Amino acid sequence: MESNIVALLKQRDKEAIELLYEHYSPALYGMILRIIPNEALAQEVLQDVFVKIWNNADKYDADKGKLFTWLAQIARNAAKDALRSSQYKQDAKTDSLADNVGNDSSLSHNPRITDSGLRKTIDGLDEKYREIIDLLYFQGYSHSEAAKKLDIPIGTLKSRVRKAILELRKILGNELIIIFLMMTINTNL
Repeated sequence: MESNIVALLKQRDKEAIELLYEHYSPALYGMILRIIPNEALAQEVLQDVFVKIWNNADKYDADKGKLFTWLAQIARNAAKDALRSSQYKQDAKTDSLADNVGNDSSLSHNPRITDSGLRKTIDGLDEKYREIIDLLYFQGYSHSEAAKKLDIPIGTLKSRVRKAILELRKILGNELIIIFLMMTINTNL
């Protein structure tokens, strides 16, 4: 089916975007929502992601990776861009405490997305690794931002990330850890 969708996408057939949305939007939305804890903005970003996918369809190369990996990278980058935008930062600063308490997006996640077992696996890691993985890969922090928040040298942070990834690789196996990293790799140092 993936090759079918790719072929339609390369032909600029509108059915491709419908199939992409049907099959991949829940997972992409879940990733975006982990980075952007605002449902309205996360939905906007998801729409932007599908526009970017459509506009960049010719850039997908099946030899370099799976379709979902490519889609996930676009979604993650778009979410991080939105999170860092000045408007989002301003909106976050002006939210009242009541708004923040009532907007716990973790309570509204689609169970098909969060029930993958990945979160449970990460929760089983040592606290120092779990905290870093959470900041970098689920909250969208850069390496330098995470090091500052944890009050540790960036070299220590990077060593812990490497050790955490090795632990996850032992638990999940190489293919699952590669998918996880491609979905969440933090390119902003």
